[in-house]
Amino acid sequence: MLCFQHILFAALIAVLNFGKAMPYCYKSEYRYCNLKPSIQAYFSESTSYSAPHLLLEGTLPPLRHFTLCTWAKAWKVSNHGSFFFSYNLPQLDNELLVGVYKVSSTYNPPYGKPFGGEGYELSIHVYNQQARVVCRNFVIGQWHHLCYIWTNVLGHNEMYVDGIRCAESVTKIADNYIIQTAGTAVIGQEQDAIGGGFDPKEAWIGEIADLHIWNEPLLPSQIRHMFRCNFCYPRGTVFNWLREPLIAKDVIFSATDVCAVDINEELIVYK
Repeated sequence: MLCFQHILFAALIAVLNFGKAMPYCYKSEYRYCNLKPSIQAYFSESTSYSAPHLLLEGTLPPLRHFTLCTWAKAWKVSNHGSFFFSYNLPQLDNELLVGVYKVSSTYNPPYGKPFGGEGYELSIHVYNQQARVVCRNFVIGQWHHLCYIWTNVLGHNEMYVDGIRCAESVTKIADNYIIQTAGTAVIGQEQDAIGGGFDPKEAWIGEIADLHIWNEPLLPSQIRHMFRCNFCYPRGTVFNWLREPLIAKDVIFSATDVCAVDINEELIVYK
């Protein structure tokens, strides 16, 4: 039942947002978040070169900048890269590609301190140019909020896991480039041909939920706001999870509440 305070708060939000895009709002009774259960897509491990995946009907607009954020849980990550969003042009692979790599043994990144054992890097391709950064808080088998940012201003890029910026990328990619329209977007696989040419070693194995793409670089405070499952956050302006026409191939959908976990209040920025 709504009480007077709730109604007053809703009225205030309506006034403040008059003439603006309506926010993406959820409600929940969980202690640490206000999200209701969302819909997850499960991508099983397969030896097939055609499945599982989601194919976007339509294309992306031209993009000078983008932010891609998603909740994701990986059950297996390959040292070849495990990719969950791929956008290709007929004349060019990896126009936009994001995923996670496994790195093992002693690893000396061009940033931060060397580390031994197994670790993970987030990766962005734009115009077939790649940037990768170590993300030490990424764990297999757990839900993570992942965000990838690229802008054509000097090719700057940033990657986040659970609201924490990964080691800063020193690789600037696709400086002054504009991501082209008329391409094909696939979720859960890496395309080597338009809408196909998948390699099982590079597939995403696990769950994906609430994937959104914006045509601007979001601020760190906005990313933390989304990770903490706060009351409202905007829908993706370029891609909006399960509100765009998709063709599903061997993907299992189910309800989930990605925010029904304890969230550590202390954020650490790895540099």
